[in-house]
Amino acid sequence: MQQIPLALDLVTPTSFEGFIGNENLLLKATLAKQATGAGEAQVLIHGPAGAGKSHLAQAACYHAGSMGRPAAYWPLRQLGGQLAAASEQIEAFALAVIDDVDAVIGQAEGEFMLFDLINRAREAGVPLLLTASHPPTELPVKLADLASRLTWGAVMAVHLPGDGEKIELLRARAQARGLEMPHGTAQWMLGHLPRDVGTLLEVLDRLDRESMIAKRRLTIPFVREVLIEGE
Repeated sequence: MQQIPLALDLVTPTSFEGFIGNENLLLKATLAKQATGAGEAQVLIHGPAGAGKSHLAQAACYHAGSMGRPAAYWPLRQLGGQLAAASEQIEAFALAVIDDVDAVIGQAEGEFMLFDLINRAREAGVPLLLTASHPPTELPVKLADLASRLTWGAVMAVHLPGDGEKIELLRARAQARGLEMPHGTAQWMLGHLPRDVGTLLEVLDRLDRESMIAKRRLTIPFVREVLIEGE
């Protein structure tokens, strides 16, 4: 059987602590408890793009792994037709995470493979975490049995961070890279860039590289030069 990537690279871990947002405290606590094996048998979290679903999914895997509990992280858009192989290996893990179930919704074969995986996880007693763009009742699922399986456990919304939390996130991520981002710089970025978290963090990656090359601080003039004048 062809082996598929099943574990996260823990050299650059994603943690629950790095997920900022007071409205998601209960959600983080629920996922952390599930990762220990003492929580929900199945959790489905949903939210729009940029809400941080993949961050939470990877953080759950890292949290489990840090306690010696092997975890599998399967991003469905990358996994493609290997979902069946994942199902066959599920008993080897103490936590299984299926990121982006939307990738197979509406596809007969994909929906059946996901249905089979959920059944196998339940039979093996492996806690299962799934992520989606919408709650199960709003997903255009064709396979009725899959629709029911997606509601087997807790269904929780991932709330988008507010502007203040995005500023806090940018500054914290910059600090983790050894950079100092003044509050005013982060505020300027929110006023001149798309406000979704994914885009903001991609921009931070670019600023990290450019500041290292230019040996410049993350001041507003430098950020403006990189992002606007450098286009």
